[in-house]
Amino acid sequence: MILKSHVAAILAMCIAASPAIADSDSDDKHVLGWLEHVRIADLDIELDAKLDTGATTSSIHAEIMSKPKRKDFEDETISRDIVFKVINEDGDERIIETKVIRWAAIKTKKAGVIYRPVVDLEFCLGGRLIEDEVTLADRAHFNYETLIGRNMLKKAGIIVDSSEIYTKKARCS
Repeated sequence: MILKSHVAAILAMCIAASPAIADSDSDDKHVLGWLEHVRIADLDIELDAKLDTGATTSSIHAEIMSKPKRKDFEDETISRDIVFKVINEDGDERIIETKVIRWAAIKTKKAGVIYRPVVDLEFCLGGRLIEDEVTLADRAHFNYETLIGRNMLKKAGIIVDSSEIYTKKARCS
C-alpha cells in the first residue's frame, strides 16, 4: 500500500528534477515562434516563414523561369539546372539558379499527383544557418512565402513555441 506521504514525496522529486532534465536536453535547442523572418543565405532578401511541425519538407514560393523536365531527369547528359524567382511581401525579388536534386511527388486533394522540383537551399533562421532540401511551389494562395518543415527544424535544433511570433532577427554571421 502506497501512503499519501510517499506519493507526495515522489511527486516532489519528479517536479524538482524536471527543470534539470529539460535543461540538459535543451542545451542545443533554439526556441522560435511559429512565424519568423528567414533569409536565403548570401541573398539580401527577407521572407516570412511559417514554422510548421506538420510538414516534413520545407517549401518556398518560387516563380520558375526554366527547369529540366522530370522525364529527362535520369539522363546525365541533360542539365539539371533550374532558374527561379523568389518574391517577398514587399515586392523585393531575387533570381536563383541551382540544381534540381530530386522531384517530390505531392498528392492533391483530387487524388492526383503533381511533381515539384526539390533544391538545396541555405537559410538563416533565428541566427542559425541551415541547409536542407526545399520544394519549389506556387505558394501565392498561402499567407507566407516560406514553410519550414520538421526536417529543417530538427537539423537546426529548433523548438517551435506556438504562442510566439517574430522572436529573432534573420541575421547570421
